[in-house]
Amino acid sequence: MVGFIVFEGLAVLQLCKAFGYKEKVKRGIVYSAVDIYFSAITPSATGGQPASAMCMMQDGIPGAVTTIVLLLNLTLYTIAIIVIGAVCFIFNFDMFRHFSIWSKYMILIGCVVQFVLLTVFLLLVYKEKIVTKIANTGMKILHKLHLMKNIEKRQAHLVEVERQYKECAAAIKNNKAAVFKAFIFNLLQRISLICVSVCVYMGVEGNIKRAFDVFSAQGYVVLGSNSVPIPGAVGAADYLFIDGFGGILKDPVSIELLSRGISFYCCIIICGIITLGIYCTKAWKGMKQKKKC
Repeated sequence: MVGFIVFEGLAVLQLCKAFGYKEKVKRGIVYSAVDIYFSAITPSATGGQPASAMCMMQDGIPGAVTTIVLLLNLTLYTIAIIVIGAVCFIFNFDMFRHFSIWSKYMILIGCVVQFVLLTVFLLLVYKEKIVTKIANTGMKILHKLHLMKNIEKRQAHLVEVERQYKECAAAIKNNKAAVFKAFIFNLLQRISLICVSVCVYMGVEGNIKRAFDVFSAQGYVVLGSNSVPIPGAVGAADYLFIDGFGGILKDPVSIELLSRGISFYCCIIICGIITLGIYCTKAWKGMKQKKKC
């Protein structure tokens, strides 16, 4: 669970370092904690990256670099999920058969969503002109149908987005080693979260022979629930967990509650404490500076 916070921070720091901005590990943990906390409490996890971006820019990292770093890290996060899903399908497809038909649909939809997201990103990075032309044509049609206003402003924003993706492509090309290291950290982040369920299972059942089955089942749960917006993803993950682990565990509900408590709620509490600590520290420093003035 701690690894989930730390590894994301290390991934972000690695990408920042590639652009010449070296920050301490504790700042990386702050970026990660703020991202996780605000992702958990905002609809569809929309507040995480903006909050993390604000912290990064306050540390002197330019907005353009911050945008590219977070965008690239999100893509590496998606690739990490795809890799884990591929390992589960290749080495333990039998575990997939344990799920009900609805769970199988959710997992397969999750696979499709992850591949679509990755494909869109690759098109935006390496074929950005094609995508922007399609988007520009779509906006013109919507404008003619009187379904979109301020088209000039949106087109200007589209040009800016295209520029950012070009910079992202250049960053990937010039910093392949850093990008690969950041991917490894993202992969370790996902594995550390999955291992919570494995450790809980080992503590309760203690059958090491089925440890990989538990890992695979949790991998399928991640794949199936990750495409569902928070807070719906929590319910989807719970459903998939109980369904998939029903054939492995004697009491899947109890183990699910314990795993969820550690991997989700404890993680949010820790991230919330870190976020509150950062806010209080900044407020205290601000008051101190006012007194000096």
